[in-house]
Amino acid sequence: MNTNTDSDPAADLIAEGKTKRVVRGAESGTVLLVARHRLTGGDAARVAEMRDIGVHKTAQTARVFSLLERAGVKTAFIARSADDALLCHACEMLPLEFVVRRFAWGSYLKREPGARRDDGPLRFDEPVRELFHKSTLLVPPATETAEMVSENDARARFLRDGKWADGVHTDPYILATDAEWLLFSAKAEVRADSPLHRVSPELSAAELSSAYDEIILPAFRVLERAWSAVETRHGAVALADIKFELGRRADGSLVVADVIDNDSWRIWPGGDPSLQLDKQAFREGSPLSLVEENYAIVTELTERFADIEI
Repeated sequence: MNTNTDSDPAADLIAEGKTKRVVRGAESGTVLLVARHRLTGGDAARVAEMRDIGVHKTAQTARVFSLLERAGVKTAFIARSADDALLCHACEMLPLEFVVRRFAWGSYLKREPGARRDDGPLRFDEPVRELFHKSTLLVPPATETAEMVSENDARARFLRDGKWADGVHTDPYILATDAEWLLFSAKAEVRADSPLHRVSPELSAAELSSAYDEIILPAFRVLERAWSAVETRHGAVALADIKFELGRRADGSLVVADVIDNDSWRIWPGGDPSLQLDKQAFREGSPLSLVEENYAIVTELTERFADIEI
């Protein structure tokens, strides 16, 4: 398996994102998720082309999906078809990000500043669930009235020199109620009585509950156990948090559908945030050589998932 599809001009392109392309598969009802050899940070305010990064991410995702399937968590994954491509069942993607946290860290502390600790990150006894919308929310002064637009549209209109215009909220935080979903900035304290916008639910209350109970939380627990079984010279790896994206297959079932790789989680050897091996180092401006080394280490560590008993 050494075919690189990243620049295949014959590919039947369906969609193109910041870090991957979706092209039609050879069989009906299938697609190829083709990794681009780049990383982005700060809602694509920082972009770097990195040789082989797509290969690392593809290997990591294939191993994660294989692990989840063995554990009975349904995914869109069929096979790794090339060094940088995954063959998957075609899905209608939900415009949502499901985040599960074991530790209070990152943007969570902006929304919940009371969780900040001076002696290290707060560890939750039960995983904390959060929901975000993948569309970008525009409010005054960016627009006269609140509206939702695609991230690509928002980037073209409101991102200049790596900075977003005032009134632009990427990946807004969702407080879900049965009748409507309330949207808030993901980077500010959430006050339930002061939403920035209200939208119709993408999922019914029953579907949302089922997604959490049957897919999201089981997937988190499988990966948390898997990482805790991976020993490094600093100790076992702690899964601090992770993002999942779901899609709906042709039969109507929801499955884990988007890639899960080193962009998707925070992982801390020995439970120490200063030893982070994930994408956060790139977001913080670490040298690209260190970032690429970390991705290579994670690729090597995920090889051990195949031997983990579920």
